[in-house]
Amino acid sequence: MATRAVYSFTGFPGTPERHLYLHHDGYPTGAAWRFAVALRDARDARDASAFFSAFLSTQHKAEPLASPEQAADAEYRYQVTFVPRAHAQLQVQCWRRLPGDDSWSQRCTPMALATFIQRFLPGEPAP
Repeated sequence: MATRAVYSFTGFPGTPERHLYLHHDGYPTGAAWRFAVALRDARDARDASAFFSAFLSTQHKAEPLASPEQAADAEYRYQVTFVPRAHAQLQVQCWRRLPGDDSWSQRCTPMALATFIQRFLPGEPAP
């Protein structure tokens, strides 16, 4: 059974807000796996642009969307935000929509991407 999800990327330097739709493995463990693969493949895990490029290159079946609302059948939604601070970091938050429901319920509040990966992929080394 497919678990569809929308991945939104905001605040990335030189990149407008982007939304991608993926047809399967959209539950949090699947998302954490996708994020871990992108971090592994990024040349520099601290470089937001490298992470975003790696995510795009590892998700060949991702479909671009103009807005998350285009994916009416998505069960999960993730927002990955680049937070520029003295120690810039990537944060992720997640929402879930139950079948037959139009509203999103927050699944997790904003947290560091590495924390999200550790929470949903137990045993996975922190990037």
